[in-house]
Amino acid sequence: MSRLESDYYTYMGYDPDNAKAGLRHYLPFFGKGPVLELACGRGEFLELLRDAGIDGEGVDSDEGMVERARSTGLRVELGDAVADLERRADDSLQGVFSAHFAEHLEPDVLEHVIAQSARALGPGGTFVAATPNAACLSVLGHDFWRDPTHIRFYEPRLLAFFCHKAGLEVVETGGNPLNHPGAPPESLAPAVHVDPDLRADMVAAIQHVHDRKHGEDWQSFGHFLGVLEERLRATQEELVALRRSYAHLLDRLYPSNEVYVVARAV
Repeated sequence: MSRLESDYYTYMGYDPDNAKAGLRHYLPFFGKGPVLELACGRGEFLELLRDAGIDGEGVDSDEGMVERARSTGLRVELGDAVADLERRADDSLQGVFSAHFAEHLEPDVLEHVIAQSARALGPGGTFVAATPNAACLSVLGHDFWRDPTHIRFYEPRLLAFFCHKAGLEVVETGGNPLNHPGAPPESLAPAVHVDPDLRADMVAAIQHVHDRKHGEDWQSFGHFLGVLEERLRATQEELVALRRSYAHLLDRLYPSNEVYVVARAV
């Protein structure tokens, strides 16, 4: 056992309230307990379960994390999450949850964890695993690598494959909408304004002057202004299209920081 993860969380100043806000997305997937959280950390999700009246317990190998969770009255064991899961009886759980645990495991270990979860879940029981999103540039570029205990990314379809292989029915995969900060504010493009079509008003004004002055030059000048207005408006519309394309690119580069899989025992 160690205190590396808890010491790291303290050093980085991670906000438990912010973590809990993102974890709320997963609460509706669990209707009743008992729910076991693997690598429960400080117990933010267990607190959400408790507040919802759902029986939950956790296991974590970090002494500091367990101390913090127990200080709030949560039932948390100090130990290896995989070994704890292996000791669970068949059909003894209604839920298995983990958030940011998969990325600490090698593929064969994660596959074993999901298989053991399927064994321990009773009919209709729910398995949920959330993990960092490699498709998000900020996560891929630096957030993921700041944690010294991370091993690798897991794409949602790979998680779904492991669930399917374990005999679970995959219900949902996706990005957590509550953990989606988006692109850095300084990278956002300003709004682009497109002026209304003024050609009709321009023609009327020039025609009025033309009728009074009877000058041929006004027709040429009016045509020039019309072309200029049309080109200016076309440029504005192109800027709008360019901004829309850039916003779409940012959406692709900065999706949710966290992806997940939901599966049920049949």
